[in-house]
Amino acid sequence: MKPSRSINIAVLIVLTATLLAGCASAPSAPPVPITDMRQIEGKWEGLITLGFGGPQARYYLTVQPDGGLVAQWGQNWQWGKVTLSSSGATYATFEFSELTNGTLTYYDGPGGRSMVLEAYFNSWSANVTPVKQ
Repeated sequence: MKPSRSINIAVLIVLTATLLAGCASAPSAPPVPITDMRQIEGKWEGLITLGFGGPQARYYLTVQPDGGLVAQWGQNWQWGKVTLSSSGATYATFEFSELTNGTLTYYDGPGGRSMVLEAYFNSWSANVTPVKQ
């Protein structure tokens, strides 16, 4: 039995949409060392992915000038702190009050600014961009 042309077109559309979605969520530039909290302070929003490839939700993050963090998704709130690396690494570390910690990577390129937060042990990750004011 020969596959119909409409099935081939549908498969091509699905594959193209999947590829474009993956590219849209990937950072557009190499990571930038965070040497000053002013690079990342402010309000950010994006998506949090729970677990490895798990469900996603809107994620809101505020970075205070002193490195204080406030995060919210769904009914969940977290308060914590971001710590810059003294070695010029391309990431900072964060710790929330519920003992969740991980890395924060900052990107600043032609596609704009973004940050990726990755909790240790793959419990969650978030990709955020600055809130337009």
